[in-house]
Parts: sequence; C-alpha cells; structure tokens
Amino acid sequence: MLLFSQFTSMLDILEKELKQAGISAFKLTGDTDKRMRLVEEFNGGSVPIFLISLKAGGMGLNLTGADVAIHYDP
Repeated sequence: MLLFSQFTSMLDILEKELKQAGISAFKLTGDTDKRMRLVEEFNGGSVPIFLISLKAGGMGLNLTGADVAIHYDP
C-alpha cells in the first residue's frame, strides 16, 4: 500500500500508529536518504506500507509493488 499525505506531521502520526500495531512501514519525505534502496525493498515485498509525502513522492518513483494507493489528509 502507498499512503500519501501532503503533511509530514500526518505521516509521523501514521508511522507511530503502525509501529504500535506491529506493522512495518517505510517513510519517504524530503529528508529521506537512500530513496532508491527503500523503493527497491518496497517493490521486493519486504515492507507492506510506504508512507510518502506528496512533495517528495513526485520525483519519478516507480513503485510497482503497490496494490493500493491512498491519499490521506485531515
């Protein structure tokens, strides 16, 4: 699942909730290093959820491992 938000603070909240539920997730924001490694691991199926800021996600990412994409904003 790809979960997009324009607010990185919302991604922080979602990441915290997922961790508490025992669900692994990657997070991609403008501060994220090694973007391509995360993309490759996500596409390989190692993590089920990718949290992505809209601004950082608009940079030519090829996320073929997703079955669902959600735009989540308050």
